[in-house]
Amino acid sequence: MKDELLQGKIKQYDPAKGFGFIGTANGDIFFHISDFPATEGEPKRNERVKFIAVENGEKFKAIRIERVEDNSAKAKKSKVASHNKSITNVLLDNFRR
Repeated sequence: MKDELLQGKIKQYDPAKGFGFIGTANGDIFFHISDFPATEGEPKRNERVKFIAVENGEKFKAIRIERVEDNSAKAKKSKVASHNKSITNVLLDNFRR
């Protein structure tokens, strides 16, 4: 598993402690918030990520974590609904004037 680019989903994250776990097909992998892209905010549960796993004692740790755009059918449906809502709001605002 070392030096392989893996993908998974954020399984849990504790902001008070600054660490969490990424669920993968090979099991859960520890991560620290310092290895997460800070400019994009804190990790959210079920968010898709890709990363490199390095040895951390007898287990592995995720480093160089990057967010992956969710292209699942559910995510696409949510994006379309959000887009349609914003268009509807603009049209209604123009109509009310």
